[in-house]
Amino acid sequence: MVHKKKPEDIVLNTLCKYIECNFNTLRRKTGLNYYTLVKTINYLVSKGLIVEKRVGRLRIIRIAEHQRAVCMDRSPSTQYTS
Repeated sequence: MVHKKKPEDIVLNTLCKYIECNFNTLRRKTGLNYYTLVKTINYLVSKGLIVEKRVGRLRIIRIAEHQRAVCMDRSPSTQYTS
C-alpha cells in the first residue's frame, strides 16, 4: 500500500521552502489541482498555519509568522521537492 502525502503537508512543505507564493505558482510547485488547493488553503488559513493576502487579483499565500520557526527546524530530507 502506497502512502500519499496529504495536500496540507505538500502545501506546508512547499511554503516552508519558498516562504511566499502566489496561487498559480503554488499550484505549479505542488502539482495539486485547483479545487484541492483552494480547499487546502482555506483549511490551513482557518487553522492559522498560513496567511492569504489579496493584492488586486493576485492571491499571495505565505507561511504564518509563528510557523516559520517550525520550518527552520524541518530537516531538508523531509521537505517536499517538485
